[in-house]
Amino acid sequence: MSRVVTATYRLQLHKGFPIASARELVPYFHRLGISHLYLSPVLAARAGSTHGYDVIDPTRVNPELGTDDDLRALADSLHALDMGIILDIVPNHMAASEANPFWDDVLQRGPGSRFASWFDIEWEAPGAKGRVVLPVLGDEIERVIERRELRLRIRDSGARVAYFDKTFPLDPSTLPKELQLAQLDPAGRPAADEWEAGAEGQVRLRALLDAQRYRLTFWRHGSEINYRRFFDLNDLVAMRMDTEEVFHATHQLVLAWVKDGVLDGLRIDHVDGLREPSWYLAKLRAEVDAARHAEAPQRFPIVVEKILASDETLPHEWPVDGTTGYDFMTDVEDLFLDPKGFAAIESNYRAMRHNRELAFQTVAREGKRRALTGSLGADVMRAARRARAWRFDASAKEIAQAIVELIVHLKVYRTYIVEPGIGSDADRDVLTAAFQAVRKSESVGEPAIRLVEDAFFADPSPGDRLRAEVVSRIQQTSGPAAAKGVEDTALYVYIPLASRNEVGGEPDRALTDAHARVHARNAGRHRDWPGTMLSTNTHDTKRSADLRARLDVLTALPGAWSRHVNRWRRLNKSRKQTVRGKPTPDTNAEHLYYQTLLGLWPAQRPERRADDLPDRDWLEAARDRLTAYMLKAAREAKTRTSWTETDPEYEKALQTFVRDTLTPGEDAHFLPDLARLTAHTAHSGFCISLARVLLQCTAPGVPDIYQGDEFWNFTLVDPDNRRPVDFQERARLLAAIETPEHLREVFAGNRLFENQAKLALLSRLLRFRRDHASLMREGEYIPLVPRDTPHAGELFAFARRRDRECAISIVRTRYSAIADHERVGNVALPDELAGAWHSVLTGRTIGLERVGAQLTASVDDLMPAGQPCELLLRSDG
Repeated sequence: MSRVVTATYRLQLHKGFPIASARELVPYFHRLGISHLYLSPVLAARAGSTHGYDVIDPTRVNPELGTDDDLRALADSLHALDMGIILDIVPNHMAASEANPFWDDVLQRGPGSRFASWFDIEWEAPGAKGRVVLPVLGDEIERVIERRELRLRIRDSGARVAYFDKTFPLDPSTLPKELQLAQLDPAGRPAADEWEAGAEGQVRLRALLDAQRYRLTFWRHGSEINYRRFFDLNDLVAMRMDTEEVFHATHQLVLAWVKDGVLDGLRIDHVDGLREPSWYLAKLRAEVDAARHAEAPQRFPIVVEKILASDETLPHEWPVDGTTGYDFMTDVEDLFLDPKGFAAIESNYRAMRHNRELAFQTVAREGKRRALTGSLGADVMRAARRARAWRFDASAKEIAQAIVELIVHLKVYRTYIVEPGIGSDADRDVLTAAFQAVRKSESVGEPAIRLVEDAFFADPSPGDRLRAEVVSRIQQTSGPAAAKGVEDTALYVYIPLASRNEVGGEPDRALTDAHARVHARNAGRHRDWPGTMLSTNTHDTKRSADLRARLDVLTALPGAWSRHVNRWRRLNKSRKQTVRGKPTPDTNAEHLYYQTLLGLWPAQRPERRADDLPDRDWLEAARDRLTAYMLKAAREAKTRTSWTETDPEYEKALQTFVRDTLTPGEDAHFLPDLARLTAHTAHSGFCISLARVLLQCTAPGVPDIYQGDEFWNFTLVDPDNRRPVDFQERARLLAAIETPEHLREVFAGNRLFENQAKLALLSRLLRFRRDHASLMREGEYIPLVPRDTPHAGELFAFARRRDRECAISIVRTRYSAIADHERVGNVALPDELAGAWHSVLTGRTIGLERVGAQLTASVDDLMPAGQPCELLLRSDG
């Protein structure tokens, strides 16, 4: 058995959908055309975890998901059908929780714990005094103790201090005799209660806490935290995954599964968080290759979660097979946007916000700066203190300012310099550009800039531990700054067209060269990373691909969209409230709301009027989903409220606005008008979605299907995109549409709104990939560019060729919901594509022959009118 990866299916395991449930669905996934299940983390996580990234014990399976035997049984079922498992693993962080025995031991024993080297803790940080600083309290500790919110818990297993639902260990050597006796003998518990009673008890409790190897403090003192986290989440502590000891202790179970043939590939979460990704990946590759099972592919697949900038490439020295596909997702999105239409939408958006000069990069830089001086300030100061210890050319505060501005102007998530003074040309180029931008801004003194610059660029100084740590700390901080400042702030603040605001997306990237850029990126993937994942949806996307497609259509009718938005603002003005002298919701939030609602709104059915509304159940569910989503979006934007500085009055007014506008009534003209616009845009949105599916399944790389995405999937950011999937209904429908005639009928009957349309197309394409695996993995990538036509931007096409076997993929990329669909014309083809072809989708046949000096085909021959996409195969070797 080869178990070659041809297509993956992302499954989010949790208590309600354990490993055994995935095993029951193996026959369905095989019929769909999937080769590998891509499983969310399965190692032991916090109780009730819905995602598995909060690992508490890497040496055992999460009992809420099943057992080791369950995982092996799933692997056996898959292997019997020549399928496999790709497992998501989390080397960067663990849960900072009492359920994590390794972290708990560190809190109890401090630097003396045998697990202290596992975690990235700065024991000598100012004010730490050899303790872990835990900013978990809701107030200053004196007031917390006074209100008796901290209480002792004496159990046979040990003594702990409890703060609501959190508990922390107490060092046995610090316990007074009353508590020691209570721990040994339940009869002594009353004496323990008396020990902490009254004012004297409060004094004794404070003294006991002062004797521990951790310090509980007010959460607003987060700048004092002295352990690195996953981004700015205090309850996810970062690992020191740069030593043999920690690597083997945390990977032994995963490697045992590799050796036993249980696993067939790995996905590495948040690789940018590691100190030295190149060391970790080289170590992982060596260990995996040494443990590889005899039936595994010669090249064991490893992909990394890595966000690439538009002109960035994965480091070629990394021994991996590619990324998880965010780069493909954002590349392909641009194909379906009309450049002039988007420019008009952006101009109208800026006018609506009364700021003609508003630019995404300005918002993004400010978002990063805010994160670096706020929630990530402790990480910046840690790097600055190391730099100050290395050289005394500037104060720690000045150095911190230089670090902040360097990261603010960095155009990639991070660089990968291991030995200071030695780096790739790509790293040197982006760092040089960032330093130039910092100097141009004149916001930081030259001595501090030069110090940080020398840390990266000065001649190598082997053995200079401090300098190396300065560089690594800055690099580990730049990724979280981009995530918090751009993904979780700027992408909610600057939203002319929300479909562009995705993880790794650049809403200001030029669209005029989108086709050429995607061809170039596809060719690069074929050349360098043929095993990379191709994603359109993930558990981290802010809105699903189908919802984004509905919004992409708006670039074909920017004037109509602007008129609708202006009309809706007038219609809903009375539903706004004034909070602190400002209308609520603000203009930006209201604009995002209208886009989101248009994306979610059900498509018109043939027998219904264009202004008919959905049923009551849909509207009630939409109210719940949209009030939750808009609250999250407002807090992420951080303009009127935030996660740490909530404004309850604003939030209540925002949610009331959503509920009121979603309430039908005789005088409520907003919803019928929204329905009419949906009737104009929905069909084109379906066409874009289906075209995207074809590109995902035939471009160089491995398509990754997010759970449930084989049906029409209109979902929002987590947790909305983790809702239960009805696999039984999908299996039932799949069994009824397994012939080419079905797709032909769907296209001819204009029934794209049916779930069967997407399911039928996806299953046809996935099975094609499985049947033609060599062509799809090794086939040459040949761009096909329409020539001599004013409508060239309406078509995107390419061929994949291996020997005489060849396939042509063609999609339409421009849709107007109002104008007639004008055909593109002819496509000039390479002579070697002549021959007899048949449609993989509908079974029709065509012949391509040279007429005159060049092989030319009309678009109507390649892709009949009414079809959004086509896949043609020639195998007449």
